[in-house]
Amino acid sequence: MAAEDKDMNRDPISNEPGAHPIGTGLGAAAGGAVAGAAAGALAGPAGALVGAIAGAVVGGLGGKAAAEAVNPTAEEAYWRGTFRNESYYEQGRTFDDYGPAYRLGWGGRDSYSGDFDAVEPSLAADWETRRDGSSLSWPQARAATRAAWNRIDQSQSTPNSSVDNDDTIDTLNEVLENCRDGEYGFRASAEHTKAQDVKTLFLRHADECRAAAAELAAEIRRLGGTTDEGGTAGGSLHRGWVAVRGTLTGYSDLAMLEECERGEDVSLGRYRSALKQELPAGIKAMLERQMQGAQRNHDLVKALRDTLRAAK
Repeated sequence: MAAEDKDMNRDPISNEPGAHPIGTGLGAAAGGAVAGAAAGALAGPAGALVGAIAGAVVGGLGGKAAAEAVNPTAEEAYWRGTFRNESYYEQGRTFDDYGPAYRLGWGGRDSYSGDFDAVEPSLAADWETRRDGSSLSWPQARAATRAAWNRIDQSQSTPNSSVDNDDTIDTLNEVLENCRDGEYGFRASAEHTKAQDVKTLFLRHADECRAAAAELAAEIRRLGGTTDEGGTAGGSLHRGWVAVRGTLTGYSDLAMLEECERGEDVSLGRYRSALKQELPAGIKAMLERQMQGAQRNHDLVKALRDTLRAAK
């Protein structure tokens, strides 16, 4: 199969693009193959084998429908950017420990019916075969799995039909551009920062902005919209809140922190403006959670700025 065909995730029967990688895989494993094998068993071992193959195809297509709203690329980007800020995070652990738990959560949400507590025994059993080298025990991985599960629940919540879809997409695009500006600003600042702790902080916040942008873009596409390209209109002149890249060389670390604090003030203002709009409950909850992350970024930058000021 050509690389282009693989990227398009074509349906195994219709050859149409768009068979969801989570839905097809888990749908086949969880139901189609088992049902097909059971039906084929009436014709003996050979029939069971043929039935299992056919069942996997049909089950995969059923899984595709269930998983249509899950974008694994966006989920991966989101959790990579935010896992260290979660309450269950254990200092010193990397995404390699938590990543398999998140994948189990968002994949399990589409392969099992019922709430998390009801299917937890099955997820705990799955963890032993799907931990992919993670050193977490199930009790340690459980919180991350549940967080990813709940995030899918939230994103798939039924939109409020009274809210204008185009207005919602416009609002999300405004916040998306804000996140792109933030990522640019933090990365540009990190390139010109001398202190390693400040550089590390900026790069982490850049990753968080990128993860938030991926989540917003996925939601815009789910609503049938198109993501705007580039940053905000203001960002075109003052991209990412800090001065254009060429003028950053003379900035001290303290001046860079001050610029980034001002930038996070702008970011918080845009989130507050977006939350004043009439939005579906699930989208509003997503923006509120992202704004809390922006507030944490602001507070961390401000605390480090105050420390450098005091040292002066």
